[in-house]
Amino acid sequence: MKSKNEILAALARSDDERLLLAGLLDKEQTCASRGYLTHTKFLDLNERALCAEAVRLAGASGHALFWGGYEDAERVVCLFYPDYLEEEGAKASAPLALLRAHKSKGDELAHRDYLGALMGLQIDRSVVGDILVHDEGADILVLEDMADFILMNFGKAGRKHISLTREELACLKTAETEQKEGAGSVASPRLDSVAALVFGLSRKDAQERIEKGLVFVNNAPCQKPERQVAEGDRLTVRGLGRARIESFGGVSRKGRQFLKFVKNA
Repeated sequence: MKSKNEILAALARSDDERLLLAGLLDKEQTCASRGYLTHTKFLDLNERALCAEAVRLAGASGHALFWGGYEDAERVVCLFYPDYLEEEGAKASAPLALLRAHKSKGDELAHRDYLGALMGLQIDRSVVGDILVHDEGADILVLEDMADFILMNFGKAGRKHISLTREELACLKTAETEQKEGAGSVASPRLDSVAALVFGLSRKDAQERIEKGLVFVNNAPCQKPERQVAEGDRLTVRGLGRARIESFGGVSRKGRQFLKFVKNA
């Protein structure tokens, strides 16, 4: 277990990261000393990985949870919960609200339309979680203390009129994403080889994206092209989507390994 100053010295590479981690560790200490649930704002994948490492170094993994309102959420808050709560209780107590944007039937609105309109309200990106676009409009996860403000002020997206309602989290509609099954072979289960196959990249392009921190394995950034990928691993490439490695099969006559995957189109 490391102290706050030791963790900041080990992990923070910028003033923004230092501020993020200091706030995170203060939330953990408040939960431990006062015995109530605390939370961060929404974190992106890079922030989540950084905070997860800080939580581990602080020895707080036993009462910390990353949660975005549903399983496999990309944007999450870090919850610290007291001894009298378990994970499910912490999820139920999370200060998240679900707002449903209703559009006219003929209007075509994409994720960027909703996000752009929300940012036009001059709110910070960190108070908004995932935006799940579906046939009726979109389900938008936000921090509880911002819900009323957004309800009162969010009336247009992409120049189209919308209406908002507040819904129970249990009624969340999943995003309309088409899943495509795929298969192929790789020289080895290295991350660069697998990412190149799954996302239709050249090996060089996959390596460059990995080295730039644009590739995530199980929600954590990985900058090592040689990392070995295993069955069940979830890969995310910024701008290209997500995929899950279903299985590795046999080996071809030329020594290439077969694999199957499912990709969100």
